[in-house]
Amino acid sequence: MTVHIAGHDPALPPVYCRRWNFRRHEPVDPLSADEAQARDSAGEPYAVIPAAPTDGVPDVVIEIAWDNGHAGVWFFDAYGRQCLHYSFRRSGDLLFLGGMTQWDYPDADAATLSGATCVTWFEFREDGSARRVISDDTAQQRTVEDRVGVDVSTQWEPVPGFGEWGSLARWSRS
Repeated sequence: MTVHIAGHDPALPPVYCRRWNFRRHEPVDPLSADEAQARDSAGEPYAVIPAAPTDGVPDVVIEIAWDNGHAGVWFFDAYGRQCLHYSFRRSGDLLFLGGMTQWDYPDADAATLSGATCVTWFEFREDGSARRVISDDTAQQRTVEDRVGVDVSTQWEPVPGFGEWGSLARWSRS
């Protein structure tokens, strides 16, 4: 499956690396696809940018660490800032979306996560309980909301095969 992401050239191959430098928007210790696949098979951590960015700032970075049972997906806004993160836990051949964090920035000048004025964090549990925390610096307010009986059936998805990044690279999860 080819991932088509706005602002990216789908003809270019994915970018693989040991990790992504979020401040510089560049790979740290680039890997070939074969090296990344070997790390995937061994459970060792690596990162993938499914569609190579044409301007240096990707729309999405996926971090894989199967030994830790984890896949993390970072999305970026029009200013190249991290604005959304999904945290998946692996359970056998399935992934469970257990966490989601969204950062809202006051203007184009806020350059890093610490510049966000509102952070919304969701935690979902397999038993149907959930927590939402909103930290709004502008309103100087922190709201915590716990729920039970939440339908978490849509939080599950199959573990993707190596190179099949489309399911993880989805912004919309409804």
